[in-house]
Amino acid sequence: MNTNYFLNCVAGNVFGTKTDPAIPTTYYIGLSTTTPNTNGSGVDEPSTDAGYARVQLTTLSEPLDGVVTNSQAINFNESTASWGTITHFVIYDSPTVDSGNLLMYGELSTPRSVETATIMTIKEGYLKLSAQNPTA
Repeated sequence: MNTNYFLNCVAGNVFGTKTDPAIPTTYYIGLSTTTPNTNGSGVDEPSTDAGYARVQLTTLSEPLDGVVTNSQAINFNESTASWGTITHFVIYDSPTVDSGNLLMYGELSTPRSVETATIMTIKEGYLKLSAQNPTA
């Protein structure tokens, strides 16, 4: 799902009606224990004190039918304490937790409980991103 911010950014830049802010050139994936909202609120990322950090997306595929996927597994840092139950992934334009603009988010197929000494991984091909929201 895309946030209103991201959809407006893409539409404004593509059609030249509002080019500031520019479409981001670097994207970071994070995790959330709550369901985000299309206005960019509602994200609850794990604590950086527990070893959590966003991961830069560097291995995305070329688009196929408007969808890009991760062409390699995405591995987060090993947790040094519990991260709670992760229910969603989040895509930001900033590497720093609690900063940047939420651009996209999605529900994990199965929530994951991340305990101490766990490495959260999104398998190759499991992340699917599109600038168009799916129809209900």
